[in-house]
Amino acid sequence: MAKSDEQSKLPTGKVARASHFLKGGLRVGANVVKHQAKKLLGKEVSRDDLDRENAEDLLKTFTQLRGSALKVAQTISLDTINFSKSFVEVMQNAQYSVPPMSGPMVVQVFKRSIGQPPEKVFDKFNIHAIRAASLGQVHEAWKDGKKLAVKIQYPGVAESIQSDMKIFRTFAPRITRIPLEELEPYIQEMEEKFLEEADYRKELQNSLAFKELCKNFPNLRFPEYYPELCGDKVLTMEWLEGLHLREYLATNPPYEEKQHFGQIIWDFYSFQIHALRQVNADPHPGNFLFRKDGTLGVIDFGCTKLIPEELYKAYFSLGDPKIYEPKNRKKLDATFEKLALYREDDTPEEREYVRDLFSRFAQILATPYRLGKMDFRQTDFFEALNSVGEEIARTRELRGLKDFLFLNRTFLGLFNLFHQLGVELDTRCEYLPYYDYSHLSASPS
Repeated sequence: MAKSDEQSKLPTGKVARASHFLKGGLRVGANVVKHQAKKLLGKEVSRDDLDRENAEDLLKTFTQLRGSALKVAQTISLDTINFSKSFVEVMQNAQYSVPPMSGPMVVQVFKRSIGQPPEKVFDKFNIHAIRAASLGQVHEAWKDGKKLAVKIQYPGVAESIQSDMKIFRTFAPRITRIPLEELEPYIQEMEEKFLEEADYRKELQNSLAFKELCKNFPNLRFPEYYPELCGDKVLTMEWLEGLHLREYLATNPPYEEKQHFGQIIWDFYSFQIHALRQVNADPHPGNFLFRKDGTLGVIDFGCTKLIPEELYKAYFSLGDPKIYEPKNRKKLDATFEKLALYREDDTPEEREYVRDLFSRFAQILATPYRLGKMDFRQTDFFEALNSVGEEIARTRELRGLKDFLFLNRTFLGLFNLFHQLGVELDTRCEYLPYYDYSHLSASPS
């Protein structure tokens, strides 16, 4: 990676980061004024155009700041429920093209975390990053004949999360058009998860735990970790060869191979959600490596979401077709109450609208489970999901427990990944007894 592409300066102090956020917020404000001026002049304008302009300006700011700012962008990129399609499309670029930090900065962070510079710890260390992401970047290293991947966190990331999110609160209502008091629980949820992700010791614990819990999946490949070479800002693991999704698809792999990988991912996540009741809630393409030997590499467990029993029962009960029968109206209403989809001040008419809207959303989201065999190449499913998502977004209300943020993000992220792969999968779930799969011949995976 060329030195010219590397960032030698990264805003780490509260004042410097606040200044960048302020500039981004001012650009959003200017876009709104420009949009309103065009309307007053009788020019034809669209909300999508404004959303796209705002998203592009914010993404520039988030990319410069990285850390929690870029994590916000990545979270938005999977949220087709609370943000418009055009806004989400722009934010999807947050998964790629993050400028890496400079060599001197790399050495500085490594030395502070491990106690010695990388050249003293490894036999060989590539000072230029191979990959750069939101919280850190990955370097190649060699020790005792083994090739390693060393993830190094950007300076100031962990320390800036709370101040970043405080600033984000000031203009989040402007870009979502939702009052801050409604956004607050979700912003808190993001902040808590970002703080967890910024603790590489916590990620090491998560990685080792998932590796042990999923050891019976023969087609999954987890790297070996080296705790003695890890710290709060450094995570060292075995280097896994493989291609990320975009690289893999560029090789034009055969359909059967893509289907093989898709089924591995579906089964892996089904086990996490329904058996472990905890999930790696960041299924973006960069966390998977498609390998020549047919195994799937899994390399990031920074963002994990625990699913309490009561939440699990209520959330997945909405996948049971029987709950929507008229005789089960009280049960459905009680479930909506548990999931905070109703509000105390809702009128009977509002409750009826909310019941209909979120019932449709839940049933569409459960389609893969219900069918037992899902062709993610078909666009009807995604059109229906996007349609009801846009309808929810137009209400400009946030309903549901804050836990929905990462649960829905997980499913929407997975569905999008399978759509990119273009595969049909066995989506039966033995953990959900209310589905009848007798019409399908093969046994569930």
